[in-house]
Amino acid sequence: MARHRGVTWASLAEPGDGRTLAAELALFAVVMPAAAGHGIAHSKGRTELARARAVVALAGSLGVVLLATALPAT
Repeated sequence: MARHRGVTWASLAEPGDGRTLAAELALFAVVMPAAAGHGIAHSKGRTELARARAVVALAGSLGVVLLATALPAT
């Protein structure tokens, strides 16, 4: 989809669709380890840590969704 919209690796640092995609990718890179860490902490009975990682994963996921809705439909 990004290539269809003309987004290249070089355009990830430029304003517009490229920068929005870069922010989504960065948030995704935070969400996945946080979600995995939540599962690991939960399985080890560390509820406080599991809860904190769940909150980070939830907030990051919400950010990804909000950034995705900011992109205009084609």
